Amino acid sequence: MYIQNNNQCSFGAKFLNTQSLRDVVNYAAENGKFDKLNQARKNIDCAYLNRRIKFELFTTEDEKRIPYVILTRYTPKQDVIVPKSMDDFNVSEPFIFIASKKMNPLKFGFEIIRKLSNSAPKNNMYKKVVAGKTT
Repeated sequence: MYIQNNNQCSFGAKFLNTQSLRDVVNYAAENGKFDKLNQARKNIDCAYLNRRIKFELFTTEDEKRIPYVILTRYTPKQDVIVPKSMDDFNVSEPFIFIASKKMNPLKFGFEIIRKLSNSAPKNNMYKKVVAGKTT
């Protein structure tokens, strides 16, 4: 589900290629959830077509190893019509989502993408991360 474009891969049009995203896509494929993930991607792609999202998945360094996701929004600079490199984007502050308990980090990442897509572009998480609106 990766599309080659100007030497950058992306999951659909919205997500920048990161190892974390590839791991979540592989997790979804291995667990029979790829169709749900792909539908989530389509829901996220439905608005704000020029925006890109960087998805990074981590776990805390303590003994609890609680997963967390960092989503960063990239918006093309005003004078750029077609962005060709990362220098053509303005970067938002990162949005951090932390799991409430210890769980499989890949499952948590999958759930964050699904939550981002639920009723997109009307849900608050989508408005905050993708649209850049405060609610």
